[in-house]
Amino acid sequence: MRIAKLVESSYVDGPGRRAALFVQGCPIRCPGCQNCHLWTPNGGTEMDVTDVAQRLLATELPVTITGGEPFAQVDELAALLGVLRLCNPGLHIILYSGYTLAELLSRPEPGIAYALGTANVLVDGPYVSELDEPGLQYKGSSNQRVIDLQATARDSDRSGTPNIVTLDWQEPEIVVTDDGDLIGTPEAMAALGCLGAQSSWSHAVAHRRCGQTEEA
Repeated sequence: MRIAKLVESSYVDGPGRRAALFVQGCPIRCPGCQNCHLWTPNGGTEMDVTDVAQRLLATELPVTITGGEPFAQVDELAALLGVLRLCNPGLHIILYSGYTLAELLSRPEPGIAYALGTANVLVDGPYVSELDEPGLQYKGSSNQRVIDLQATARDSDRSGTPNIVTLDWQEPEIVVTDDGDLIGTPEAMAALGCLGAQSSWSHAVAHRRCGQTEEA
């Protein structure tokens, strides 16, 4: 599996503290993407799926898999999810994809169905710069949906057509990291008076709360 970066402790790649895996390579290439240095499939580092799983499991944290585009390496993604779920059946797993759920379901690869059936949440859809809003949490643009995959599967009709069940991640959140830093969206931080000269917090950081990785 070709990966760009593994972050062992993140507060911006889904609610709460999580481990985040950034895979390498993306064929979608959304204009304005903050991770465009992850587009090329030949970058990053090639790692054995089992080794990646062991590193993620060693964090003892919920897992987010993003990129890049995880479904560009669908066989490796399915294998990784299989190891994670086997070793920790209760592990919470979030997948980010520039494809919509409908686009993924229309593809024939069996690994896609397995991945969607194994993960807990899919944040789907391309990044659209015109729909980017500074108050968004854990996603890049407002068109992207936070899909509860297990609830969606349960609510599918007899033909298999999913009745998409979404989660609301837009309740403003501010978290205190293990280092004592305060992180939140600019709006949430300003509302609580956590920024500026009158703030008692010396390490208050206004952050988009949407996963990114710096160019190597």
